[in-house]
Amino acid sequence: MDSDHESDDRPPPRPPVPPKDPYVYTLQSSRQATSAKVCRDFVACVLNSVGQEELVEVATLCTSELATNAFLHAEGDSVMLRVVIESPRFRVLVYDASAELPTVARLPVGDRLYGRGLGLVAALVDGWGTAEGDAGGTYAKGVWFELVGTEEDEGRP
Repeated sequence: MDSDHESDDRPPPRPPVPPKDPYVYTLQSSRQATSAKVCRDFVACVLNSVGQEELVEVATLCTSELATNAFLHAEGDSVMLRVVIESPRFRVLVYDASAELPTVARLPVGDRLYGRGLGLVAALVDGWGTAEGDAGGTYAKGVWFELVGTEEDEGRP
């Protein structure tokens, strides 16, 4: 066996350098009562896999709020969840088919059950807002939040 052939069978001596582009993870879910759980579990899995465990609690709470709002107030048959990692920033977007933009209400009057969620999201995250829908026209808008985590080790997102 010649030495050139042997070197072709070996793994590279160093891991590849990670790309500078963001890491994007996408999940499409039917719009139903279980959507919030599916979305928050997906976000927890992504964060745990990229070493941002300290963000899981806040991120899953806020994801649950956005997915629940899409289930309760939106239109269409599905929601799309997009997780974007541009270390150390972590962004979650929940897209739905309703063109109506959300608003943060002041504290609800009395014992009203609804209206506190986006205020809670706004208080917990480093930024939040709305985004235009997808290019294909399936989703009319997205609602997003962003958290800033810790810098990652070299070779990880």
